Amino acid sequence: MKAFFFLLISTLLFANAPLPVDNVNIKKFSGLWYEVARTSNSYQEECVASSVEYKLQKDNTYKVFNRCFKNVIGGELIEYKGTAKPTKGESMSQIDMTYYYFFTKQYRVIHLEKDYSAAVVADEDLEQVWVMSRDPQLQKQKLSKILAKLGKSMNLKRLIYTPQDAKGRYK
Repeated sequence: MKAFFFLLISTLLFANAPLPVDNVNIKKFSGLWYEVARTSNSYQEECVASSVEYKLQKDNTYKVFNRCFKNVIGGELIEYKGTAKPTKGESMSQIDMTYYYFFTKQYRVIHLEKDYSAAVVADEDLEQVWVMSRDPQLQKQKLSKILAKLGKSMNLKRLIYTPQDAKGRYK
């Protein structure tokens, strides 16, 4: 009986969670992404102008470089390095991200523009969500479309909008 209630509650909680996109081309997804918005997390508390760079490796995995400035754009650069690998064949729609050799978590690409100009990456329960763009600023029309989709699955008040350097300085 307990298992039935757990299954029922889980189904209700995750019924509105967006599914991963069908296919994410590993080569097209690689490169630099700027964070437009995110949900709160402990490792980005002091971050502004956050970005993530996926560098494709020969074995179809990524070296991952998360970067941000500490508290002020142009300030001290903070960088976290990790790896990512697809969990469903060669599509990057579901990826295992590993940091510090032992911390691994699965994330999913739940929104992707056809031209790979914007994406949303999240964990399964939408506790951790990142809205990302290839440019430091995302067009309002694209952001509105993304927010409308996310608003069906989560409270948009949880999103923190990331100040970005207009020049996209990270290196």
